[in-house]
Amino acid sequence: MKNLIYISSLAVFLLSCNCPKKGIKSTKETNVIENGLMTNDSLKQSSIPTILYEANARNFVLKLKVENQILYVTKHRDIIGYESQVKISDNDWKEITDLVKKVDLKKVKDLKWPTEMRYYDGAADANVIFISNGLEYPAKGFDHGHPPLEIEKLINKIVKLTEKP
Repeated sequence: MKNLIYISSLAVFLLSCNCPKKGIKSTKETNVIENGLMTNDSLKQSSIPTILYEANARNFVLKLKVENQILYVTKHRDIIGYESQVKISDNDWKEITDLVKKVDLKKVKDLKWPTEMRYYDGAADANVIFISNGLEYPAKGFDHGHPPLEIEKLINKIVKLTEKP
């Protein structure tokens, strides 16, 4: 009986070691950083990431995805994917890219939210995720309409594009 427990414990241990590790940098990113090809400034933003924004409340849903000069929008909870897509004008896209380049993706998870209205249903719970080079950079969450100061202009610009006719 002891041998059976010992063998099964050993099997579980060995099998758990083969699980994919979360939070490990891709080999491409590791090689680029180790070889000194990227500086801290270029780590901020080398290309425009995909931006996922989501705001939820009891009677409100807004899902946005900004990618390749297209804004994907969903305003209904039960929809998988996106209901509509809007081509972002060249002027708006330039403004968005300028704002995104100012965002330090490594610090997005540490952004402080200015209000806490979502805790008492005063605002929808919102979050943003930046996806760059296959890595996700999520924020901790904030009130819809009151994003952290560092990304406020960017988030407000993207949300405002959904209000255009």
